Amino acid sequence: MKQIRIIVTIFLLSVGCFSMLPKTTVDVSAAKAVKVKAKSKSTKSGKFYIVLTGYTKKGKKVWTRKSDKHIGAQVSQVTYKKRKNQVYLFDGKKLKIFRLSSGKKLKQIKLKIGAGHSFAFDSKDNIYLTGYFYNTVYKLDKKGRIQWRKNIKHLGLSNAYGAKYKKGILTVYYESSPRAGELDINKHFWIKFNSKNGKIKSYRR
Repeated sequence: MKQIRIIVTIFLLSVGCFSMLPKTTVDVSAAKAVKVKAKSKSTKSGKFYIVLTGYTKKGKKVWTRKSDKHIGAQVSQVTYKKRKNQVYLFDGKKLKIFRLSSGKKLKQIKLKIGAGHSFAFDSKDNIYLTGYFYNTVYKLDKKGRIQWRKNIKHLGLSNAYGAKYKKGILTVYYESSPRAGELDINKHFWIKFNSKNGKIKSYRR
């Protein structure tokens, strides 16, 4: 009987001590964004910037992030893309990466290309990047390190659009002028690159 009393006493003391421990709580109701929208805005001085806003599935605003300010002709320098749980903001010569759910800034990478970014991703989150008035294509890993670059000056002055990746092939559409310094568009190319090394696989006009 005495042993039973001792056991009961130890049990009650243990329960009492446990109840006195500090409690941690998790806010399971914290809203998480699942989609993002962009809106162009202007300042009183006539400059433009992009506001990214993350929303929940039901449309509740969770976070906002602003790009740098640019003059009107340069606002096309700002583009973005949602990929998995990240948002990539190409802001001039900066690539800013945010977490989609919270808007937290994860990293910022300095880019070689500052205008009209045309980009694509592969399954390993490598980035293939080019842009307006630009004759070089870059492959960056997900940390922003250059894997290869391919210069195609022989096209003349070019605008690059619609970079697409599929099964190891990067395809970029170019509007090109053979005369440097003039954008008299009279040639159109679809160029396919080997995504592993940047070698040109084919031209199509």
